[in-house]
Amino acid sequence: MEEQKSKLRLTPIAGAVAAALAPSHQVIAQDADFALEEIIVTATKRTLSVQDIPASVQAMGQEQLANMGAATQEDFARFMPGINIVSYGATSSTIVFRGAITGSSYIAASTSSVYLDELALTSTGSQPTLRMVDVARVEALAGPQGTLYGSDAQAGTLRVITNKPKMNEFEAIFDGELEGGGDSDASYRGSLVFNVPIVEDKLALRVAAYSDHEGGYIDNVLGYTADANAFTGTSFPQKHGELSNAHAVEENWNTADTNGFRAKLRWDMNDSWSATFGAMMQHVESEGGGNQYNPFVGDLQTVSFYDGWYKQNFKAYDLLIEGDLGFADLVASTNYYKYRDRGSSDITDYAHYWSHQYCFDSYYSAAAYSSAKPYYYTNSATGYLTLYPRYCQGAEQDSDFYSITKNTSGVKKVSQEIRLSSEGDRIDWIMGLYIEDTVDEWTAPFAVPINGLNDTSTFQDSFSAKYYKFVQGDAFPTQAESSWYSDQRTLWDQTAIFGEVAWRMTDDLTLTLGLRNYKRDNSSAYYVDHPGTTHSRGTAPKGFPATSDQAYRLANNGLPPPRKGSDKVTIPKISLKYNLNDDTMAYALFTRGKRPGGTNRSRGEPFFPNAYNPDIMDNHEMGIRSTFGDGRGRFNLTAYYMKWDQYQLEQVDPSSTPCDASGAAAAVSGLAADSSVKTAGVCGQPWQNLVANVGQAHIGGVNVDIEYALTENITFGINYERMEAQTDSEHNLDRDESTMELKKGKRLPLVPENKGSLWATWSTPANMMGAEYKYLRFQASTQGGIITKLEEDSLNSSANPQHSVPGYAIMDIRAGLQGENWEMAAYVNNLTDERAQYTWYTGHYGWAQQSTNAVGTRAHNVDVATNRPREIGIRYMRRWGE
Repeated sequence: MEEQKSKLRLTPIAGAVAAALAPSHQVIAQDADFALEEIIVTATKRTLSVQDIPASVQAMGQEQLANMGAATQEDFARFMPGINIVSYGATSSTIVFRGAITGSSYIAASTSSVYLDELALTSTGSQPTLRMVDVARVEALAGPQGTLYGSDAQAGTLRVITNKPKMNEFEAIFDGELEGGGDSDASYRGSLVFNVPIVEDKLALRVAAYSDHEGGYIDNVLGYTADANAFTGTSFPQKHGELSNAHAVEENWNTADTNGFRAKLRWDMNDSWSATFGAMMQHVESEGGGNQYNPFVGDLQTVSFYDGWYKQNFKAYDLLIEGDLGFADLVASTNYYKYRDRGSSDITDYAHYWSHQYCFDSYYSAAAYSSAKPYYYTNSATGYLTLYPRYCQGAEQDSDFYSITKNTSGVKKVSQEIRLSSEGDRIDWIMGLYIEDTVDEWTAPFAVPINGLNDTSTFQDSFSAKYYKFVQGDAFPTQAESSWYSDQRTLWDQTAIFGEVAWRMTDDLTLTLGLRNYKRDNSSAYYVDHPGTTHSRGTAPKGFPATSDQAYRLANNGLPPPRKGSDKVTIPKISLKYNLNDDTMAYALFTRGKRPGGTNRSRGEPFFPNAYNPDIMDNHEMGIRSTFGDGRGRFNLTAYYMKWDQYQLEQVDPSSTPCDASGAAAAVSGLAADSSVKTAGVCGQPWQNLVANVGQAHIGGVNVDIEYALTENITFGINYERMEAQTDSEHNLDRDESTMELKKGKRLPLVPENKGSLWATWSTPANMMGAEYKYLRFQASTQGGIITKLEEDSLNSSANPQHSVPGYAIMDIRAGLQGENWEMAAYVNNLTDERAQYTWYTGHYGWAQQSTNAVGTRAHNVDVATNRPREIGIRYMRRWGE
């Protein structure tokens, strides 16, 4: 019974009220005044009450995560106003703190960092999806955290803290869920946790294993390839629109399976020293698409021409040593992280866009214009020149085709952090050393034509291959499978020293000063092959040209010598905390965050520089942390203003357009283009994505959080954040100085201006089915609309426009019974069947295409990421142990 009493009290976690808290139903106080209890976190790398930290820290614990139905980051982020997670399905997501993002990215570093215990999982682009199994708590630190968490914490840090082994105590926990709905297949989740004492007072093992299946909810319905321009209705000159996706039609096709385990072995050497070894592995497999549908096809429907697949694996090992040196506490953390994914997905719409732009006859004959220029090729069927035949993936110039992309990517990271900390009567301090080596690499055979039945390439039979054979002759790679193959490898090496000192100047006034100095080196090598194919490590692609650095490239997968860069940065922090009384604290804070710079691919002589610099985020913040009503309520208020200087933007370099004979930029599809002419920074340079420092922006907001125990049976809470994230400068993104593509006063993408949540929990003793308590919980979250990209490209003319995405509200309800060592619950997720639109994908170029076929008619080809439809579920948890 003692364990049950502990579970049903407001524990330091279950009673938490940090902004974005979603409290569990266990709110019945055992004492007369049923006061809320404090939440204890380690966000500052010291153990403190969240109400005593002079910074914006949001947290929720194990019971909250379970009872709100949080399986992944996407679920609990609904109740954290300071963080927005854009989910792309079961495999990845983009994490955004306080609106600090300029768009989707796969080159530039993230503005936010993610930690699993002491391990940094941050990588370029999106982050892996973690399962909330045997998790002690999650902590969200909004605003720059660079002093303690490094350069990837420019806008915030998300920490997932797992449960640690417990000495002398056996424990086993089973937790299972089953859910489904009218618009989705059944999903199920199961986990087992064991805590096993091995040597009394010395050695204990904790293992968590889990298996999840996410049933599909997107229907891939019958349709045909695009046959007309979406803006003008003009039919495409090619014979497109003839091929259907009948071979890939399937209901609820976007399934995903996740399996994994974590294990931790703790050794208490003596009263002062301990060591914990941890290991984790996770494997994800998905089929069909992600969570994307096309509203121009139908609700939760899409038209895709290939049954894609995706596999993701990551593993992590860590060693944590903790000890008491007398004058200070020592923590030494060594971590190894390896992430690998591969997959294949449909890009038929994307490939058709480029084909519609470039792959057509010019009605100039070879006699009228020499076909020797590599941009042009004589169509033997018509005798006319075909412009840019590399984009013709069908068997003939006007043939329809399917196209996919095959991708692999990986991250390998080794890190070491050593820190000392001490608490005194007036001064607390922490200092440390951090070292990290990271390898980030990917390969991408792009625009792979297939027959539709499988992913076997038909490139060798394509019109594009005929053109390449004509141009390259004997050097043409006979095993090439794609029009475009690219490969990139980036190395990051970082060394940092950091420290903070907190000085209690009086009993009520505390000054904290912090500093981090780091040096980060990077080297990046990028390779493109036209056409291309995958190949073994230590070899170069077939047809690889002889160059002066041939030996180097053969030993490095065809990659050229890398470009190198280095950043040396010092990041300050200062905060002042004042205790107004025993229940209320106010603080003021200044922090700075810097995202690392890097080197661009920079093939040829592009318009933008070969390197980009760190961008700087200065955060000015004030807040109040207060309890009231004899501890029955909490009120927290935070206001902040962040100045973002020289923010990084990922984009296509404008010098990739062709030149005319005079060296000026020519119309992309015009015969005036001359491939023999190249003008540095203007035209004739290779097509490439890169990163540039482009301007200034600001982000300001207010966050309020309230929780109150109305009676000993009823607790409610509400939180809300209002944010303004806008550009402060204009910037030109191409050669035309008369126009400014980025304008002052425009919103930053992917972030709502308003976000909030509320919840209410009722719990009372019960005498039914052996239960001791029954409860009912209602929760709701809402967020405002977003825009999808920074550049204001028009919906009426651009194939890749800026979309305004509407806001949404999601509500859930849960009811359950709880016994001494078991719990059973029933719930409805997405009670009103809200169709949240997380984002409209950019860069797919399907907006310019339509299908006029009577079967699968659609005005545009788009992908919209969405949530799961309304589903009903049950959960059962059983615990065995002392």
